[in-house]
Amino acid sequence: MTKTYILSKISQVVEIATKLEKSWFRGHPKVYGELTPKIFRKKYDNVPPHHDIEFRMIEDFKKRAPALSNNIPNPDNHISWLFLMQHYGTPTRLLDWTESALIALFFAVSENSNEADDGEIWAMYPNKLNEKSDINGFPLFDHPILRYIVEQPLYSDHKYLAEKLELKISGYTYKPQFPVAFQPPMKFSRMVAQMSTFTIHPKSNQNISIPELLTDKKNLVRYIVPIEKKCQILKDLKSLGINHHTLFPDLDSLSKSIIEDSMIVGYSPPEPPECDGEYES
Repeated sequence: MTKTYILSKISQVVEIATKLEKSWFRGHPKVYGELTPKIFRKKYDNVPPHHDIEFRMIEDFKKRAPALSNNIPNPDNHISWLFLMQHYGTPTRLLDWTESALIALFFAVSENSNEADDGEIWAMYPNKLNEKSDINGFPLFDHPILRYIVEQPLYSDHKYLAEKLELKISGYTYKPQFPVAFQPPMKFSRMVAQMSTFTIHPKSNQNISIPELLTDKKNLVRYIVPIEKKCQILKDLKSLGINHHTLFPDLDSLSKSIIEDSMIVGYSPPEPPECDGEYES
């Protein structure tokens, strides 16, 4: 079970960010206790076995997207199609992460802040995850293991795909089973603003998840944000420049930020913190 702590104030996440400087972070507005891409969640498990919902969604998106946008990937650029689908909310085998603990905290407290739900933040050391697949650092897009996971939903014969990509251990063909962490090209302004990174997850009968693979708290740890602390933390994040407008740079978020700002009345500047005392010149 993943080691879990309670996080109740903004200063604690600053400490987390500075100590776990090479970690990636992910925030949830509720305590889900798992790290599962949307396409593999229970909502999509109830589809009859002879219907491959992931394949259908990819093919439907590719067919319909050209009528709505001229800025689409080449047909064989499969990973870019996944980025595009993920960006617009279609379920994929990608899981969003960020290099910023403050941004992850925003996602943990900004939704459902008025409901009786604690939030959660995960901190993962991505290099350790990739070591499970014998990958040093982060793979390039032509890496055979990454290509296998990206293209897996397009093939009914996964062994053939592994052979095609020449995936072998001791001369024997093998099919990758573990999630892989990688750094994407920054194709959308939102990805830049959110310091986006991703893990991509294969469809596996072994049900091997990140919490099952990374059992040392140095590699994966979780923090629970109590519901009663969410509003104050959200205010503190706004003071630090972390809000809807900065993380979602579009007109919708601008309007939301303007509405929030207009609700602040009677502000009076407080005394500034003295920190380590007055400086004598």
